[in-house]
Amino acid sequence: MTITTPVPALLARVVELHRIVHPQVCDLEPYLRDPEPEVRAAALSVLIRNAGGGDGPRGFGDALAWALADEDEQTRRLAAEALRDLPEVCLGDEGVRALLLASARGRDRLVREVATALLVVLTEGAGEMYEQGLHDGEVHVRVQAILGLVALRAVGAVAEAADDPAREVRVAVADGLARLAVPAGLPVLEHLLTDHDPVVRMAALDAAAELGVPEPLEGRVITAIAHSGWQVRKRAVLALGRAAPEIAVQPLLHALRDRIVDVRRAAVQALEQWASDRPEVVTALTEALADPDPGVRTQVRWALA
Repeated sequence: MTITTPVPALLARVVELHRIVHPQVCDLEPYLRDPEPEVRAAALSVLIRNAGGGDGPRGFGDALAWALADEDEQTRRLAAEALRDLPEVCLGDEGVRALLLASARGRDRLVREVATALLVVLTEGAGEMYEQGLHDGEVHVRVQAILGLVALRAVGAVAEAADDPAREVRVAVADGLARLAVPAGLPVLEHLLTDHDPVVRMAALDAAAELGVPEPLEGRVITAIAHSGWQVRKRAVLALGRAAPEIAVQPLLHALRDRIVDVRRAAVQALEQWASDRPEVVTALTEALADPDPGVRTQVRWALA
């Protein structure tokens, strides 16, 4: 048996909320969560009426967005029509999350359409804002702009920052392109693999490793094995450990003779995966048992074992 609120009590709740002057979302929260749909719809109407008069309270947009998931069809429709028709509705993280849910799993076609359309507008607006941020005079603002553009999967805009004068920004570009993992980003990574700053080169090598060293990047990664900076050479060795053996083995065998211990250890680490099925790797690792560094010799023994 379903128990419903008596009509006089329900009307009293509705009249009560209409008496609130300049209501804030927190004032209406109990009504927005009321078990009776009529009360929830009335609370939403109060919020919408105030917003229509230019008095939308803080959190109003988020409250509308979450109302798109209400069990009551009238309440959902009120929220959807308000989000569609009001000239400006500010949404926070919670509101965006609600829109994402409504767009994917909304109960009604109207709800899904409104949520999807708003997400498109928000994405376009955010993209424009982040692209403007790429021209800011502060390095940290430009880095944050790159992070935002990566989140929006705006690979073209991210790529445009590959020649930024600040290495922190170029490093953020390399990291972002690794996360995006799209073919359009490979020419930019190839460019960053020749960057004059070793820190940027290392970031690009890490990105190439994340992507499994795709064919357009193979030559640049192999060339980095001979870089003057040992940190770059080590990163190149580790990246080649993620590449196909046909590409990686010979440069890695060369790296076993590097003058820097850390590079030789990285080469052993990268070659270990092929020690059981490539005779040239077994031969080279066996010879490396005579390495002057005891740490390298120990790592070789583990690899051969």
